[in-house]
Amino acid sequence: MQTQPLEAQKTNWSQVYSLLALNAAIVISWIAYHNYQPKLLNLFHFEELSLFLVVAQALILVLIPGTAGLVGDYMIKKNGNYFVVFTVGISVTAMVFMCIAFTIGASSSIHLTAALPFMIVIWLISMNIFHSPANSMLEIFAPAKELPSAMALMVLTTELLYALEPWVVDFVDAIGPTYTFALGAVLLIATGYFFRKTTRDVKLSRDVEEAAAVQSSYLNVFVAGLSLGLAVAIINNFVPLWMLSKKGIEVIATKQSVYVSLILFVAALAAWPLSMQVKKMGVAKGLRIGLAGSFVCFALAYFLPLYIALAACVFAGLFFSLASVSAFPYALENLAPKNVTLGAGLFFGSLELAQGLISIVENL
Repeated sequence: MQTQPLEAQKTNWSQVYSLLALNAAIVISWIAYHNYQPKLLNLFHFEELSLFLVVAQALILVLIPGTAGLVGDYMIKKNGNYFVVFTVGISVTAMVFMCIAFTIGASSSIHLTAALPFMIVIWLISMNIFHSPANSMLEIFAPAKELPSAMALMVLTTELLYALEPWVVDFVDAIGPTYTFALGAVLLIATGYFFRKTTRDVKLSRDVEEAAAVQSSYLNVFVAGLSLGLAVAIINNFVPLWMLSKKGIEVIATKQSVYVSLILFVAALAAWPLSMQVKKMGVAKGLRIGLAGSFVCFALAYFLPLYIALAACVFAGLFFSLASVSAFPYALENLAPKNVTLGAGLFFGSLELAQGLISIVENL
């Protein structure tokens, strides 16, 4: 897809930076949620609902982004409004975050605590309503040839935060659940407002005339998201276990999070220089090389001795970074302008499919 929406046909970095800030707030919110969800279920005696929430989360992460994208494309076609779905989603998310913070602070109010599982489900839905419509605007903020550079900053931001997750968890544990959820609400509102403000004076449009000439390949979009999501699931769920099974691992590190952080930290730092190579070779080739290299490195980490496996983790970070920089621009390249929001939702939904299935199996 060759979308040329903005006057100068150049990257609008202020809008890209606002999107980076929004994604950073989303990542921090997810880290806080995953840290406190089991603790809240235990605190309010809802342990029996843990499997229900895992299944609900998996279904929501897979299905809601595409649904939100479908509605978003409809609203854009109907009245040119790019922000209806985004505004509703982020407003509801922040409101539910504040309600959860208030519920925890007023834990003696039984009528509030009884509503906690319902609020968690609503929060999960609303978080996934605005995420893909917001990220689908990346191809408006940057011309096609510069998308890898813009995406590199996205990868740098999100993967660095996930690499620092153990320290983020220590911080949210230190301030407690009430302040954590209140802070999450403030972060989402502030970054959402910043994102909306920076795009207020920008002419948002897609070349709809290209819709007749460009056909959306949803299969390519789905496979790209699913493949990258499988790599993410392997990094989070399997590589640490493989490393901890190695003989002599006690002389390096015995915490699973160390190996996840190592891979993601390498991926974050490599994103920008690798984006220069992606611009030369193309996003399709970058995605293929990145995924193939990642899975080869995963196999080496599984089969080979400790120090070779450790080196394989470092190279896995490099190849995963290459795939991450390429995947979303590749998805956008396979979408007609009229289907971009829906396609972005399909990409992010398929990205979560492997992790969702693994989470369900682990909790059965």
